[in-house]
Amino acid sequence: MQIKKGVILNGLNIKMRKVLTNANQVWALHGKELCVTAGLDGAHSAGSLHYYGLAVDLRTRYFSGEVKTQIVGELQRALGNKYDVVAHRTHIHCEYDPKEVI
Repeated sequence: MQIKKGVILNGLNIKMRKVLTNANQVWALHGKELCVTAGLDGAHSAGSLHYYGLAVDLRTRYFSGEVKTQIVGELQRALGNKYDVVAHRTHIHCEYDPKEVI
């Protein structure tokens, strides 16, 4: 696994270890090395879980759109419903965000 220069993972919540472990495996299955492009660093939307150590962004520029969609599905299945896996134009965003059932 690579970590982009300047990315801050110190302070990442332990719940994100599952994301990094599973993403590393999924990327390897697709012949690429995982690269984390954002953690607690960078500018994100107000209230972003990045600021709480509950989100990371993962590089996808070397995947076609079809493969990127496949990876989102594979990663979501591996992580379960307490995690959100969202494809953006330049990366995949993963966050720990359990939904409270009322």
